This record gives sequence, C-alpha cells and structure tokens, in this order.
Amino acid sequence: MNSVKPSTAFFISFVSAFRFPDSRKQSTDNGQNGFSLLELLIAVVILVIAIVPLMDSITASFQYAQAGKENTIILNYARQKMEDVLAMHFDTVPVSASPGTPTALSDTITIAGQTVNRLVLVDLYDGDGDAVPDSDLKKVTVIIQGLQYESLMAYMY
Repeated sequence: MNSVKPSTAFFISFVSAFRFPDSRKQSTDNGQNGFSLLELLIAVVILVIAIVPLMDSITASFQYAQAGKENTIILNYARQKMEDVLAMHFDTVPVSASPGTPTALSDTITIAGQTVNRLVLVDLYDGDGDAVPDSDLKKVTVIIQGLQYESLMAYMY
C-alpha cells in the first residue's frame, strides 16, 4: 500500500489545484506527464524559503565557532601567565598600587599577528568575610582583551 505523509498530500493537492484537468480537454502532450511551469516555480519558492534560514544558521554557527576559537587562544595565554604568577613565591608577587591597577607583571604579547596587553592585577583578598583584606591571601586576575582569568594565592606557613 502506498502511504503518503499528510504534508506531502497537502502539497500535492495544493499544486494539483493549479493544473488544468486533463479529462475536459484533449491532451496534446502525447501522453507524457510532467511538471507544469507553475508547479516548478512553487517548488523553487518553497526550497528558497527553507534554505535561506538554514544558510543564516550555518553562517552564525561558523561565526560562533571562530569566536570560540579566539576566546580559547586568549584564555590559554591568560592561563599561561597565571601559572607563571602562581609559580612565584608569595612574597615576590607585587600587590597592585591601588585596587584594579595593573602590576609590573603585566606584559605585551602577540596573538595572531595582533599585539595585545596582558594585564595582571594582584589585590589582597578578604577570605574570612570581615571586610578587611587578609595579608596572607592574594587575588590574581589576568585580563586579555576583556577576558578575565582569576585565582587566589595563599601564603603557606
């Protein structure tokens, strides 16, 4: 038994409504069945309507993938700097002159041919919640092109 999906059946009945009935006129096509120009135009319009949003989503997907790749590269450079700072002795890591200002550990790097600043901020951190920064706990923040990577560094007695 030949089963036709409801959406396909609707399309066939919709398209056949624009076709001239063969039983009322004498056929001049020598028994050849095919698509009329109107059916072809309707099919093309439906395909275009379906493909345009699909192409937009594919384009957006590529753009998001590229942005994700760039963010991963930047994050790896930030992680590298963070590891360098955390490997230093606690007393040798300079604290920012005022909160939010870069330290001497900041540097300039080249990512994909573009020179960018890699800012390192080091602030004393309030670990016990008494609103007074603790002298044995430092918050280290590495910022590259707006992306932040943070960690805490503690003095080990």
